[in-house]
Amino acid sequence: MTFKAIVIALLLLVVTNYSNSQVPKVLKTNEPLLNTPSSFAQREKESINESWKQVTGDVAGAEKIDFTDASWQTVNLPNTWNAIDAYTQKKYYRGIGWYRKNLLLTNKHAGKKLFINFEGVFLKADVYINGKFVGEHKGGYTGFTFDISSYFSVPGKNTIAIKVDNSKDLDLPPISGDYTMFGGIYRDVYLVSTNAVHFDETNLGSSGVFLETPVVNDKTATIKVRGTIANQSTLNTSLTIISKVIDKAGVVVTEIKSKLKLAAGANGNFEQLSEKIPNPNLWSPENPYLYTVQTSIVSDDKAQTVLDFTNQPLGFRWFSFNADSGFYLNGKYLKLIGAAHHQDYFGLGNALDNDLQRRDMELLKAMGGNFIRVSHYPQDPTIIEMCDKLGILVWEETPLGNTFYESEELKATCISSLKEMIRQNYNHPSIIIWGYMNEVGLGTAKMAEKEKKKGIYESTARFAKVLDSIVHAEDKNRLSTMAQNSGGNTYYKDYGLTSTPDVIGWNTYYGWYKGGFDDFGPFMDKVHSESPEMKSLISEFGAGSDQRLHSLNPEQFDFSIEWQQLYHESYLKQIFSRKYIAGAAVWNLIDFCAAGRQESMPHINNKGLLYNNRTPKDVYFLYQAWMVKTPVLHIASRDWQIRNGFQASPKDTTVTQPVKIYSNLDKVELFVNAKSIGIQSVSNGLSVWNVPFVNGKNSLIAKGENANRNCEDAMQIDFVIIPAILNQVKDKTFELAVNVGSNCFFTDPINNTTWLPDQPYKSGSFGYVGGEIFRAGEGKIGHQSEVNQSRNVPLYQTFRYGLSDYKFDVADGEYEVELHFADLGSKASKSVYDVSESEEKGKETSQFNVILNGYKVLEDFCPATQYGALNAVYKTFVVQAKDLKGITVSFEKEKGNTFLNAIKVRRLN
Repeated sequence: MTFKAIVIALLLLVVTNYSNSQVPKVLKTNEPLLNTPSSFAQREKESINESWKQVTGDVAGAEKIDFTDASWQTVNLPNTWNAIDAYTQKKYYRGIGWYRKNLLLTNKHAGKKLFINFEGVFLKADVYINGKFVGEHKGGYTGFTFDISSYFSVPGKNTIAIKVDNSKDLDLPPISGDYTMFGGIYRDVYLVSTNAVHFDETNLGSSGVFLETPVVNDKTATIKVRGTIANQSTLNTSLTIISKVIDKAGVVVTEIKSKLKLAAGANGNFEQLSEKIPNPNLWSPENPYLYTVQTSIVSDDKAQTVLDFTNQPLGFRWFSFNADSGFYLNGKYLKLIGAAHHQDYFGLGNALDNDLQRRDMELLKAMGGNFIRVSHYPQDPTIIEMCDKLGILVWEETPLGNTFYESEELKATCISSLKEMIRQNYNHPSIIIWGYMNEVGLGTAKMAEKEKKKGIYESTARFAKVLDSIVHAEDKNRLSTMAQNSGGNTYYKDYGLTSTPDVIGWNTYYGWYKGGFDDFGPFMDKVHSESPEMKSLISEFGAGSDQRLHSLNPEQFDFSIEWQQLYHESYLKQIFSRKYIAGAAVWNLIDFCAAGRQESMPHINNKGLLYNNRTPKDVYFLYQAWMVKTPVLHIASRDWQIRNGFQASPKDTTVTQPVKIYSNLDKVELFVNAKSIGIQSVSNGLSVWNVPFVNGKNSLIAKGENANRNCEDAMQIDFVIIPAILNQVKDKTFELAVNVGSNCFFTDPINNTTWLPDQPYKSGSFGYVGGEIFRAGEGKIGHQSEVNQSRNVPLYQTFRYGLSDYKFDVADGEYEVELHFADLGSKASKSVYDVSESEEKGKETSQFNVILNGYKVLEDFCPATQYGALNAVYKTFVVQAKDLKGITVSFEKEKGNTFLNAIKVRRLN
């Protein structure tokens, strides 16, 4: 099976309609693990995800045992109450919700210590057992555990009630962020039962056991095991702690023993150091070899009872960053290339099951990725577990982003979240750097008065030093980092933020939000020249894309698939040509929910290499071409399988358009409709072909060879040729739709109608007369406000203003003409709409007449006043084209300006 076939098979496994049902998972210690002693019978971890009752909103008395929750909906965990509204509206519900569950405990739980473990509850959780308050947890992205032994009835029926609150809280990070703050119990929940003597379950949600490798190289390694043991019995006890390092074959490669005496009710720490382990199998992206460290607590008596145990992953590896030459793993140079990752899926919100989490990491690995920025918060434990297994190096970070201000409570929650993140993930070899800030201060500074900015910057810098010191106190073996916006370089440098962490991440969007993508490399060169000691990663770079939008002349911020491709093609060359750039993470692996965004796909940040349903965009295969060693051959037009093109002259039977092929082969041959159009060399992962398309279906087959093995990719493109002279078209099915004021083809995926790019009028064809394309700012075509009452939002985000006519030189006959409008209203700029200072603020003043072939069809037309700003309006008229004069739509200004968003002409007879 070829590599590409494997990837496709993997993608077919992605289920787009998930239920929340989940079979309880039980890990019982009387089931042997590796060479685990069969006497294990003390620890059990069971998921309790099923049959919860849930209600959105605050309910008085919901924590009480006798509260009636019959009217609440029944849900299985993971669950969020924002799975629908966050994808459809900017102001999704942020507030309180309740969860309740009845849990029957049996005699097997008698005499045990009981704990409840939550992997993630957003944003704040108050936990009640049998009507009694157990505890509160602040922070939505790290796990937490409560000792509930004294709250449960054993045996018997018990009631668990959780008050969850995802309200915006100025003392809880994230205060703000460009992603959705889904509320709910959105990760797994477990009931853990242990012996009275056990590893510390309440060490900030961690396992209570921590691994280090004081010595590691390609010839030898040692391991240190440390942790805390709790004696919750009424007796003093003597213990033996045994740690075994076990390889993949189940062979014990070393064993460490130590003694510990604990008084009744006391906790005690232990620390063990192994002897040298010869010839360790080193962990790397190519060989993600994992050992298991099995640590057991054994009673120091004749019975030698195993009281508790834990298994932890172990990978032997070492790494370093160099300011001039980048990143090294196990002494070898490695360019870190991967993506950032958000945790949502349409229809599920952030409540993804573990299989979906695993598939995300498999897709990153299949892309050739060896690096992930887990952003902007700690994510499901399954993510890091898979990074260990697949060989993906990890930057993990806390949710302190964008906004920070002086608050002792905010600082306290930031510190606790950082410590929880580090301790809960300490043993994972894939993690190399801990992040504690993302563009912090930028959002607050924008909102603050000018004279207060200096104080904000200074306090942010002081707190960064605090967090950095905590990282190094908690973990002396990994490095610290923060992500900084390239536009805020002066701010970060002037206040010492750039020099605080070990590694700096740069969020760079040259060629998207500002400048050109060719500005990226010179910017980084300048940073490197001015701060040669700085170790740099690219923590974000990306461009939005919408599968409905395509352009033969793409431009910045048009959201066309083609501009995104050009962007990544340029960035990859610039990143790989600079060794001092240690690596880079694309923003983002997937298109993700950002409810506040109003771009071509409202409520979605569409910079992903994969669509939200995890289907890969064509540009995903560019990364394969750069990063994967097995053969890659991909015709990069899956995102554009329905194409239209303009006939150059009436006699032409084909229309030529470019088609890209992404490949790591040296040469590729392309066949179009069974005819070879030549062989091309591949450079920087791609080749571009000028393909002569015929009207109708076109078969494309790409062929290449690698190590005497034939490689092939095939697809079909449906092509519609637009005639050069319209009045020669007598077909009764004639239809022509135009995306006015846009450089893009827009295809409606529901009915496959393609709206053509705008063009100036030329005799015999169609186009505008007069006017200008609307631009919200320099380098930004159209606007990014959501338009209501239409599924085709991009059609209404671009327009031409100030035009006098729109003409179609069609054949004589009867036609239907659709005119589409969406007025910006108070969002309009004065330069476009000629708004006078005396006019009422917030009221649109554009008013005009529309004349169709000499007849006034719209009089005193004022879309904003009549229909409301940012509402799609379309008017349909029937007109006769006579005497070969075609169709002319004229616009007569009364005040403000004339404008048109889209137009369609369809022949009736």
